[in-house]
Amino acid sequence: MKKALYGLVVLLFFYVVQFNVSDTFAGKIDYKKVFTNNCQKCHGKDGKGTKRGKGLGVPNFTDGDWQDATTDKQMITIITNGKKKMPKQGHKLSLEEIKAVVKFIRFFAPEKKRY
Repeated sequence: MKKALYGLVVLLFFYVVQFNVSDTFAGKIDYKKVFTNNCQKCHGKDGKGTKRGKGLGVPNFTDGDWQDATTDKQMITIITNGKKKMPKQGHKLSLEEIKAVVKFIRFFAPEKKRY
């Protein structure tokens, strides 16, 4: 009887640990990887825009005025549907990935303007 109870407790323990670990990491998006793979070519690693990106008219994500003037909703719409020469990403990225990229873009804001 004790062995059966002990076995049940051990199984329950492993079930709880596995459940919590899978829930913790299942929803986590590697926003840096998404940005690197889909945005960095034009927007640059530093958010200021690459030579190619500047030629296409990308915004400077480190500009506090741009950060203040652009809402998260606007960025989500632009990333999803594209704008001018920027191709739409809504078919490649999930809404959660797009929202994660928007949060990452906010980290380029000057220290006093961070959201």
